[in-house]
Parts: sequence; C-alpha cells; structure tokens
Amino acid sequence: MAYNAFQKLKDNISAIRIALQWDKKSRISATDIATLQKYSGFGGIKAVLYPPTTQEDWVKLGATDIDLRLFPGILELHELLQNHLDEKQYREAVQSVKNSVLTAFYTPDIVPRTLYSILKEQGIEPKRIYEPSAGSGVFITEAEKAFPQLEQVTAVEKDRLTGLVLSALNSGLSIKVKTHISGLEDTP
Repeated sequence: MAYNAFQKLKDNISAIRIALQWDKKSRISATDIATLQKYSGFGGIKAVLYPPTTQEDWVKLGATDIDLRLFPGILELHELLQNHLDEKQYREAVQSVKNSVLTAFYTPDIVPRTLYSILKEQGIEPKRIYEPSAGSGVFITEAEKAFPQLEQVTAVEKDRLTGLVLSALNSGLSIKVKTHISGLEDTP
C-alpha cells in the first residue's frame, strides 16, 4: 500500500484530538485506542513545516500541489492545538512537530513481533522494559502481547504530541507504563 499523506494527517489529527481531550485519569475506550493506534507522527508530511497562514503565503514559500492539498488539514491541526494549549505549549508543540519531520519513522508491528519472538525462543521473558524512543508505542503494545508476565514499561518520547498520544494509548494497557515526554538525555 502506498503512503497516503492526506490519510496519515487525518489519522494523526484524530489521535491528537483524543490525547488532548483525555483527562489523564480514565482509561481510553477501545474505539479511541484503535484511533490512537493509527497515529504515525509527521515524518513524510513536510507540509507541517508551513505556517498557519494562507495558501498564497504557502505558494510564495514554495509549497507544491501535494502540500496545498494538505492545507486544510494543517490549518485544522493548528486550530486544534491552539484551542487546547496555551501559547507557550502551542509553540513548543509546533516546534516539536517540525523537528520530527525528518527524524520520525514508522515501525511496522512485524519488527517488534519478530524481535520478541526471538527473545522468547531464547528463553528471555522480561518483566520490565525500557523503551528509549517509544514513538507511537508499537514496541510497547507488542511487548504486552508477547510477554504476559510483563510488569512495567518505562517509555521515553521526545516529540511532545507523539508523547501525548503515547500516554493516552498506554492508559489502555493492562501493564504499568511510565511515559517521559522529553529527550532521553533529560529523563530520570
């Protein structure tokens, strides 16, 4: 299946909306978990680098036709963030997204499944896992499936929005997950 930036942006906005509205106390519903699991970050969606201005401004900045197709979604993303974050948090979230455009990578679930399968074949079944670049949590959700005796996961995610989505997603897991939204170098 080809990469569809329009659908990924739509999925990301839906997941971010859930994460921003989550009260951090309750468990997320199964429907919302399914939406959160579609989050893939903004790697490959370079249109997020453009400011929330006009299409004409985007054209002046060199936007392509593909970028312009994403214009309404990008404006929706900015509006969502502005409605849920104060000005400082909004600027930090936007900068975090911009920083992740070239460094965020989607990991298909076959990668952790294969890794965990090999660990199990070798008799290794951890009780605690440290995930230093957690992203949208695919290694964590697959670890919960692979290792029923897993007690705790410590996750680190530098991108602020991805970290919020990850925190909301982790609330639906049966294991204890401590999520740090910061750079690895800044975690306790």
